[in-house]
Amino acid sequence: MAGKLKALAALSLTVLLFSVLVILARFYSSKAPSMFLLFLRMLFALLAFLPLLVKLRIWQKKRFRQLIAVSLLSSLNVIFFMYGIEFTTASASQLIYATIPVMTIIYTSLADKQKYSAKTVTGVIIGLLGIFYIIYRAAVEKGESISGGLYGNSLIMIASLGWMFYILFSKKMSKYFSPVEIGGSSVAVSFVLSVILLVVQLSVTAKEIIFDKNIFLATFYMGVFATFFNYLLLQYAIKKLSALTVNLTSYIQPALVAMLAIVALGEKLTGHFVFGSLLVFLGVFLTATMEFYRRKKTDILF
Repeated sequence: MAGKLKALAALSLTVLLFSVLVILARFYSSKAPSMFLLFLRMLFALLAFLPLLVKLRIWQKKRFRQLIAVSLLSSLNVIFFMYGIEFTTASASQLIYATIPVMTIIYTSLADKQKYSAKTVTGVIIGLLGIFYIIYRAAVEKGESISGGLYGNSLIMIASLGWMFYILFSKKMSKYFSPVEIGGSSVAVSFVLSVILLVVQLSVTAKEIIFDKNIFLATFYMGVFATFFNYLLLQYAIKKLSALTVNLTSYIQPALVAMLAIVALGEKLTGHFVFGSLLVFLGVFLTATMEFYRRKKTDILF
């Protein structure tokens, strides 16, 4: 039980670390190319991971190729998030991530043929209605409110799907690799891809690299604290807890990000956003939270 409590504490810390990253990413995405921010973030994270990766020599392990494949899912998440956050709001981006528990239940019901109660199915429908409403309002308001923009929200949706599958499959990889190995390989793959995408972005857009002290400090935080330490804490939690429990972080993170965004970015809540948020949270409660209690009773949650 002590190990599970430590894992829950680690999971809670990841929420705080990543919430600050969201605010920084949204603020600086309008000042510098998104792939440059991603490149610096992954560079700092890789420098932190590199000594450990060299010492562990994970490339010599039997399931290394499978680990790289799983790492691509993490890359899908960070790439689409860093690119998409420029075209939406911090609050809307994390509300989309809040649907991950709902999407997890949809996936497991289709892929693993798991059976869920009528209450859970109702929650899935309500949660999806909430996110579709937010996306609809984004299209109507054309990115002029806290609901964000349709284009940005669509990119964040792809990022959240990548994160969901990364959580599910890295849970399986945790049987064969340590948190350092899983997190480090994810960062290494994302770094390589960020170099390629940065070259592409600079080639096809008029954006230029900006060398600014504040940008370097922000990406240092993103790379070392919100990526290096975050991956270690997250993989530790994944190894000790179920994928469903880990995905519950997206249940509370939107509220924290919204509060930070209101203070730091000047985002303002609207009635439409609150209504959509309530639908999402109700859907997540009926699906993930009720499922949490059901599994706890049968002692299979952890």
